[in-house]
Amino acid sequence: MLFLFSPSLMALSAMAFIIGSYVIWTAVAGARYSIEQIRKRRASVLFNQISKWCAIVVKSSALLSIWIFVIPVLIGLLFELLVIVPMRVPVDESPVFLLYQDWALGLIFLKIWTRLMLDHMMPLVDESWRVKFERVREDGFSRLQGLWVLREIVLPIIMKLLTALCVPYVLARGVFPVLGYPLVVNSAVYRFAWLGCLSFSFLCFCAKRFHVWFTNLHNSIRDDRYLIGRRLHNYGEDAGKVSEAGSSTGMENSSNVLIQHDREADVGLRQRHANRQGD
Repeated sequence: MLFLFSPSLMALSAMAFIIGSYVIWTAVAGARYSIEQIRKRRASVLFNQISKWCAIVVKSSALLSIWIFVIPVLIGLLFELLVIVPMRVPVDESPVFLLYQDWALGLIFLKIWTRLMLDHMMPLVDESWRVKFERVREDGFSRLQGLWVLREIVLPIIMKLLTALCVPYVLARGVFPVLGYPLVVNSAVYRFAWLGCLSFSFLCFCAKRFHVWFTNLHNSIRDDRYLIGRRLHNYGEDAGKVSEAGSSTGMENSSNVLIQHDREADVGLRQRHANRQGD
């Protein structure tokens, strides 16, 4: 009797009741809509709506199953190989993977990553991923483009996770044992292969970032020193002012010369007139 009223069983019963209620409500609403369309003699419209929503449900269910089940399992398995196995499993023992625990852990990480990316709280994430997820959220289930989502979002994430899982395994199980080291060393390499690959990838990422930062810093210093990419706005204005000043000075000089010449001619005529009167 106490088992029937245990908290876990009551929670499962409440969840089952909620799911069953939604299923019954959906069935009743669909039946009412179908009866109404049949009474109005719109069987073709009803058939088109049924086919449309069946296609949407199938497409969304396929993508949602991959997003909810496959990707979280890969994320949880990668996290276990990176953190849990090197810390908790001895070198002389084989790790045991519980996929349901990996799935639950991966689902939490996937939810956190998606929420942080959509809330613009992850600066190291490429902007194109944020644009893709916002497009999917705006489209919704009714306008969901299944092939585009599969090609642009789901498959790239799966390929990255499979690469992160398979490359260290191939190096630890296929390449390193050829070197002839003892079994204990090979087992230790297998334990820390994923952590070593992650460290190497992080170093490459940091080196690439530092290279981009130093290149931008060098270019900014060079541009500030040699004024590259800047327009000298006052060059044309100063040249125009100088030319205008030169032309005005030349005109003033020529006018002064003409005035002086006229005065000298005036003085000469007056002297000639005075000499004639004296004679």
